[in-house]
Amino acid sequence: MHQLQIEVRTDMAVLKIVLTPQPAVARARSGVNAGTSEGTGKSQFWFERAFAIITQGFSRQLANILVALLTPAALVALVLGIWRVCADLGWAGAFFIGEGFFSHWQVWMALSIGLKMLSSTLIAWGSRTAKLSEES
Repeated sequence: MHQLQIEVRTDMAVLKIVLTPQPAVARARSGVNAGTSEGTGKSQFWFERAFAIITQGFSRQLANILVALLTPAALVALVLGIWRVCADLGWAGAFFIGEGFFSHWQVWMALSIGLKMLSSTLIAWGSRTAKLSEES
């Protein structure tokens, strides 16, 4: 018999579904033996809940990783902006980007502020989703 296999992979779990075609007689017998679809409804609810938990956990992990990377990136952008201001005032050596868009201190300061705001927004979103999941 032919089998159809479907695998859904995430970082933590693998959900594997195997479908095997059956003759019409076997399907009719299994339909008679099933009785009600209450078990099917419960299993479907369980799968939906498990998928929601996995998805929510993955998005929370991704947000934590981004926060961990965005905060140092904002600090680096701030330091580069200060270096560029100091280079313009003659207090520091030459800035390593001499021409172009990223040669201006305003770009580095704006980038620093934007990255820090994004990091703070992700932290607030993470705490809000954590509160909602605790209430559920």
